[in-house]
Parts: sequence; structure tokens; C-alpha cells
Amino acid sequence: MKGWAPRHSAAGVIVVAVFAIGCGTSVPRAGSEPTLGGPTATAAVALVAIPTATVPPPNSCSSSSGLPDRACTPGATNPDVTQATVSITICVPGYVAQIRPAATYTNSLKVDHMRAYGYADQAPGDFEEDHLIALELGGHPRDPRNLWPERLTGGSGALQKDRVENWAHDEVCAGRMQLADAQRRMAENWIALYNAMLAGVATAQPTTAPTLAPAALPTAAATTPSPAAASPTLGPVLSVLISASRYGLVSATTLAGASCNAKARLPSGNISSAQGLVPTKLAIASGAVSWSYNTSTQTTPGTGTHTVTCVLDGVTRNASASFSVP
Repeated sequence: MKGWAPRHSAAGVIVVAVFAIGCGTSVPRAGSEPTLGGPTATAAVALVAIPTATVPPPNSCSSSSGLPDRACTPGATNPDVTQATVSITICVPGYVAQIRPAATYTNSLKVDHMRAYGYADQAPGDFEEDHLIALELGGHPRDPRNLWPERLTGGSGALQKDRVENWAHDEVCAGRMQLADAQRRMAENWIALYNAMLAGVATAQPTTAPTLAPAALPTAAATTPSPAAASPTLGPVLSVLISASRYGLVSATTLAGASCNAKARLPSGNISSAQGLVPTKLAIASGAVSWSYNTSTQTTPGTGTHTVTCVLDGVTRNASASFSVP
């Protein structure tokens, strides 16, 4: 472990109010509809202690291939989230939004971490102060050991990490993966977990229906296929899927080459004119497109909405997702 300078030490707790089962309702996750019969939070109040960990000194950390420095950013977990409590914590819609630290805290920490990682001369807007072990996997919300400046784009950036975080969360909540295993794999090498996700998705694709035995087919059909029976080959259909929606960041997946623009309707109802939202962007070969824009501590707290609209070959599609302003 490299020597660390004392920074950001604090004392206190974050109090997260969670509703009792008797209330009969749960807070929906961003961009999702409430479901009937789903889990609800208990009446217990979760107390997440503010850590006393410090930020490493300038230029003492290094990132390689999208992975943080393990000595500087080993990851840290939320003690309130265990395998026994996932059904009343991370698997309850809305729980993560309530424990997410304020942007004022993470923005300040990002500046210090950028110095530690040798990025002091680069634009903060190109990075996200990301939780190594995601909040939706029981990562600690405020511990500096669980946060680091991750590039937003690139082959191993924050947008790719968002995908594997969501997948691993669903695996844990479905009982197909143990919480501790997901946390360990995310902390040790989230890119390896991402590749495991892609491999799992690939093997989960439906297989081709078996061919009927020749004896079961009429002779005429075996020798003279009917032209009407042939299915036309259809090209990919334009669609838009928002993969990340946070105050200051929106990303989506569509068809490569699609021309896209993004809007952020703030909780006040006004459309944001922040720098970074204005440019129309073309989706890259993978179909990914993203915008990172400036945020303000003066913005009215509440829920806003991102809308991404893409056009390709005269076809227009759009998608919307909500985001929270602390």
C-alpha cells in the first residue's frame, strides 16, 4: 500500500430511510415501472458509517487497461449489505438512489483522485468518479478506497462498467450469483467479469430448430422448395436503449452510424443548456453514443429526464430515462 496523505477524513453517518412492508409501496428504480408483489424494505434504518480513509498523494497511483491501482483503490463494501440482507437492500427498487453520495462530495473527491492518478492536467468532464464495487452490489458509498477517476469512454470505460454492474446486480438478486463473489470479481478485475457476462449472453442465445428427418418431408418439398416459403432477409431495425442515466451523464446504444442528440429536462422542468449536451453525435461501430455535461450545485434537487433521439436512413427513434439531482 502506498503512503497516503490525510484527506477527506470525517465522522458521521448517512441515514437512509427505508419504508416498512406495511406501507405497501416501494420506490421505483429510475426508468422502471413499479411492480406488484415485489420485495419491500424493512422498517430498519440503515446507518452507513462515513469512513476515515484518506486519498493517496499526487502521482502515487496508476491505472492500466481501465483497471484502478489495487493499492490505491482496493474497493470497500457497505457493511449493511450482506447475502442475508440483499432482499431488503440492493434488490429493493430505489434503495441505491437513497444511499448515493451527493455530487458535491464526489466532484471534490474526483479532483483529489485525479491528482493522485496523475490526471491533474486533464479535463474532469472526461472522467467519472466511479465506485469500484458498485452501490447496487453493496459497494461503500463514500469510502475513498472504493472510488476512483474512471474514463467515461474507451474500450474499458465507465459506460462498459455500467453494463456489467447492472448484469451482476440482476444475477445476485435472482440468486444466480453470490454477493461476495460479485463483489470480489468486481474489485479484482471488472473487465474479466464483463467478458464473462458477454460469454454468458452469447451462450444464452436460442439455438436453431432441429431439421426434420427426410422421411417426414414430402418428396416434392425435398426437391422443389416453394419460393413463398423463403423468408426475406431483414436488416437491423433502428432502436435506442439508454444504458446509463445520471446527472451529468447519459449514454445509449443504437445502430452504428446513427445520428443522435440528447436532452436533459431538469427537475425544475427546464431543458438544460449545459456544455456537452449540445453536439449531435454519431454512434460508433458498437452502437454506443454518450454525452458528459457540466453539473451545478445550484440545480433544483429532484428527478429529471434524459431523452436520446437517433436518426438513421430517415427513421427516427428515441428513448427516455430518469435521473436524480441530489
